[in-house]
Amino acid sequence: MDVSVLSEPTLLVISGLMFIGASPSSVGGGIRTTTLALNILFLFHFSRGRKDIKIFKREIHQEDIFKSLVVTTFALMLCFTAIIVLSISEDHALIEILFEVCSAFGTTGLSMGITPEMSTFGKVVLMILMFIGRVGILSFLFIIGGKEKRVMYHYPKERIIIG
Repeated sequence: MDVSVLSEPTLLVISGLMFIGASPSSVGGGIRTTTLALNILFLFHFSRGRKDIKIFKREIHQEDIFKSLVVTTFALMLCFTAIIVLSISEDHALIEILFEVCSAFGTTGLSMGITPEMSTFGKVVLMILMFIGRVGILSFLFIIGGKEKRVMYHYPKERIIIG
């Protein structure tokens, strides 16, 4: 499909959908649809002053909520960094770079046709995004960070003023 003929708002919507990606246990990349759903549920419940998410007569585990926020935050930082790096190193429009980055992270296979014109460095950046998007953020972080170490002690907890 030749996506270069689409308007900029349409390209932005498609890029957002590619960033979200596929459902879990599929071959698609991105942050996954369930992660987005948990983030939306968290924002909805948090804005109403609730700490727990209850849906369909079930309660979502706090660790799953934390993981969904980590995945989304890390994915946004990763894609934002890739967009900045590619906009500096490549001579293409920002919308084209955004589209290529989201396509690589979501492993969708769509392209604006600029990848062959990119430098080797730009192609490597896209390959890294494809790998991380396909493997998954949590799996990638576990590969880098290793196994969680059991903490033998805890410090006193402190509250921080936020917002």
